Amino acid sequence: MDSSIISIIIVLITMGLFVWNRLPISVVAILGSVAMAMFIPEMELSAVYSGFSATGWPMVVGMCVVSAALFETGIARKIGEKIGNSFLAKTERRFIVTVSAVCSLMSAFMSNNGTVAIWMPIIAIVAANSCGKIRSKMVIFPAGTAAVIGGACSLIGSTSQLAANSVLQGYAGYEEGMGMFDMTKIMFPAAVVQIIFWGTIGYKLLDKVLKPNSPDFDKGNMYSVAEIHKLEKEQESDAPAWKGYVALGTMILCIVLFVLSGFQPFKSYFNIGTIGLIGAAIVLGTGCISIKKAYSDLPWDVFVCIGTISGIGTGLDVSGGGALIANAVLNLFGGKNASVVLLTVVIAVLTSVLTNIMSNNATAAMLTPICIAIALSLGISPIPWVIVIGACSNLAIATSFGTAVNMQILPAGYKFSDFVKIGGPLLIILIAVVSICSVAFLF
Repeated sequence: MDSSIISIIIVLITMGLFVWNRLPISVVAILGSVAMAMFIPEMELSAVYSGFSATGWPMVVGMCVVSAALFETGIARKIGEKIGNSFLAKTERRFIVTVSAVCSLMSAFMSNNGTVAIWMPIIAIVAANSCGKIRSKMVIFPAGTAAVIGGACSLIGSTSQLAANSVLQGYAGYEEGMGMFDMTKIMFPAAVVQIIFWGTIGYKLLDKVLKPNSPDFDKGNMYSVAEIHKLEKEQESDAPAWKGYVALGTMILCIVLFVLSGFQPFKSYFNIGTIGLIGAAIVLGTGCISIKKAYSDLPWDVFVCIGTISGIGTGLDVSGGGALIANAVLNLFGGKNASVVLLTVVIAVLTSVLTNIMSNNATAAMLTPICIAIALSLGISPIPWVIVIGACSNLAIATSFGTAVNMQILPAGYKFSDFVKIGGPLLIILIAVVSICSVAFLF
């Protein structure tokens, strides 16, 4: 059997195991990645654990340690009280809309991983001091999704549009590539629709799927009110005030570095991984939180999943499974003989689906040359379709492993099915918005 077919079968089985939800997510990720390495000869064995060396892994670990230090020192409660008493946090729905809007804006100009890393502890703090009005698990999911979508609103918001742009710049006559805000034309409306979604039907969907009144609602949620109060009771009274200021200063430093790391000359010295490690080193080195406490409370099941899950996307990519799916779908709708409008919609749907099971960078890099070739054969500019690919490769919101941000929020206790049931409907809506805006504004 051809490697491309085998890789598709492995992806389907892995997704089935995630939906089954009977095995730890780390075990499913390991099995899927190892299966790819064993049965896909084009894939190197080191790809199974390559995720541990990716920048996202040390960033997530480091920022979890910094967040824990905020709670350990007691400074978290003080911050939470101030935000929680503001107009924007009077109701849970209002707070969700506010956080979604802010995360969308922030991630357009800085790392979406960094945006979520900043907001998760803030959300937990506000929830813990809200007397039950706000529940962290209801807010963190929209925050993560907003950061993913906001990252597609500019050329520098995420890496997949840069991958697509790099391919485009290799073609004669298109060396300048896309402009900084070319993607804003189609993704700003999508970001607005997403914010409205969370304030309306999305909020009801969160309530229906997550079941906040269920006794198991906060199972596995390290940001739950019970966990936060437990931390406050155990540690806050013993922490001197200066440690709280050090922890807060470290978080602020990380925020500043997350922003600066997107620009030269800082880009040459910092990335999201090193920033997370710097933050962890400061709070651990100054004793804001002990080594033993910091490491013992980390969600290692999630971290192992993050470190190994990328092997599944790599196998689908190097085996040609992704390209097989892409070519089959494009040819199904007429290929070079189809209308530009129809192909635009097909490209948007195809990119959005593939990016939920493959790396967004791999999806963009794989589809861009295929679509450029079709565009040139039709005698039209390939730039609109490259913009569509760059935008839709960021819509990895319907699976738990679609993007690093989704895995980053897993410590809040979400299951694979939560992403399908909540992110899936939003994905369909956003595909429609992006398709309509692409046809209206790009051609």
